[in-house]
Amino acid sequence: MSALYNGIYFRIASLLKGKGIKEEDAPLWLVVYEAFPPKYEPKFDRRLPKKPVTPIFYEEDLIRSRFHKDQKFIPATNLANENVKSATQNFLSMYQKINKEELSEDKAYERAMKQYVSEMEIKIESRKENESSSNSSRSS
Repeated sequence: MSALYNGIYFRIASLLKGKGIKEEDAPLWLVVYEAFPPKYEPKFDRRLPKKPVTPIFYEEDLIRSRFHKDQKFIPATNLANENVKSATQNFLSMYQKINKEELSEDKAYERAMKQYVSEMEIKIESRKENESSSNSSRSS
């Protein structure tokens, strides 16, 4: 192991052992480093292995990319709530349903986009109506 990495690891480990750092203040990487020590010395000048990088693409990646390019506004997603789908997930499910009808990819995409846009407009309209009704009830 290089002196830098050894030094950092042993410095933190020594501080923990000597109670210079509380257990709860220990960095997360320390536990990971101890559980999975590096196989090779982590040096900045180490040569990388000459392995081909395999591309990882899913079928829907092209559709997802096209959707993000065409949409000017994509609403934020609450990542804390797993039950709510993101706008992209909603669009993909629409596209996949429409694509089962054996249309060309372009026609299926266009139909899914029209459906997505109309659903978004309906949601926006209902929000506006809810806001205006709540504002009018407050002023009364």
